[in-house]
Amino acid sequence: MNKNFAVLLTGLLLLPQIAAAKLFKAEEFTLDNGLRVVVIENHKAPLIKHMMWYNAGAVDEKYGRGGSAHLLEHLMFRGTKLVKDGEYNRIMHENGADSNAFTSYDMTVYHQFADISRLEALMALEADRMQNLNFDKKAFETEQKIVYQERKQVIENNPAAPFSERLNLLLWGNSPYGHPVTGFSEEIMALTADDVRDFYKSYYAPNNAVLVLAGDIDAAAAKKLAQKYYGKIPEKEVIKQETASESQQFKEHLQMKLPQINTPKLVYKYLLPDSSGLKGSIYDYIVLAEYLGGGQTSALYRELVDIRKIAVGVSASYSFNAAANSVFTVSAIPAPEVSQLSLKMALREARAQALQNLTPEKLNKVKKKMVADLVFANDNPEDAAYWLGYMLINGFSLEEAKNYADNIKAVTADGVLRAAKEVFLHSSEAEGELLPQAASKGDKQDD
Repeated sequence: MNKNFAVLLTGLLLLPQIAAAKLFKAEEFTLDNGLRVVVIENHKAPLIKHMMWYNAGAVDEKYGRGGSAHLLEHLMFRGTKLVKDGEYNRIMHENGADSNAFTSYDMTVYHQFADISRLEALMALEADRMQNLNFDKKAFETEQKIVYQERKQVIENNPAAPFSERLNLLLWGNSPYGHPVTGFSEEIMALTADDVRDFYKSYYAPNNAVLVLAGDIDAAAAKKLAQKYYGKIPEKEVIKQETASESQQFKEHLQMKLPQINTPKLVYKYLLPDSSGLKGSIYDYIVLAEYLGGGQTSALYRELVDIRKIAVGVSASYSFNAAANSVFTVSAIPAPEVSQLSLKMALREARAQALQNLTPEKLNKVKKKMVADLVFANDNPEDAAYWLGYMLINGFSLEEAKNYADNIKAVTADGVLRAAKEVFLHSSEAEGELLPQAASKGDKQDD
């Protein structure tokens, strides 16, 4: 999940009294083949956001076949039995549509944004590649090399990437969540067309997906079109791999000194139960993250950056997109000449102070900001589709999503403090320190 969206998600709720419980006008229906369709009406402009969310991602890959889900995402833009290789992007361009996709641990999502008059074309193409993907040898080898180069350029050439992947592995251990979504380079090049075809046949099915339509359309029109283009695709038996939740409590520490690192970083990751096993409400944890480190008005940022000037950046987030466990993260970047030890101590003190000084008045300000952010987001079909699709694919019902603001409003200071106790006292912890590698004697140091 990208960083901007994580901020949006955590910064979600508190409508002024006008908007009450329902954040947007949304309806849902399910086709006979199991495809769940959600429609968000927004008639301010003749535009449509079309998003197909598959309940399948990197955690569903077979052991040793890392990168299958991501490579399949690339191949979905190649040919099918009906559309020649290279035609998909050309058709999108000619129809004035923005088209893209992303792969995560638990989901793979394909999305387009276009004039409402192009919706049928979008649906026809998406329905076609849901069932008729062509695993041409040349196309497969081309995309395999592209994915391999992406891994090299975006991940392995990023000085901080080894730290992030190692810390993730330390947190998750043998769980699939400890494995990079991209797969490792050697895994990518070892994949065969049969490996990726197997993933496609196992998980790309209407009964394992959610279609979100946001924009200038109503549910009746959407149902007619969805039935026309998706209704005849047969459902499949989808067997998801179960990921056991981590139950034993642990504390781990990682310190990495890497070349080309100019900015140190301190990261704490706390492993919590999934949303159904949390003590208290999931909304308590979402608000806790926003209060502590949800932006430049958050408690930790104001104390460590604005007041003490001991850090140049502080953030906190809560991720509940994992089927097995959820993760609370706090990170900080020290100001120049500030040691990691000083930053650790200051962060601990500021956190304790922020929780001790939490009042209903302070909490209300945080919640109002969260709601205001969501209200603005829901005014945009793209943001609304993104947010709602994410909630639904992670197990929220449509009614829960529509009532999200009221659930945030119901969060109390006591609930936030209980959540903080679970995070910082009762959860497993992985502490990571990223430091510049000191130059060896005789090495030239940059000024």
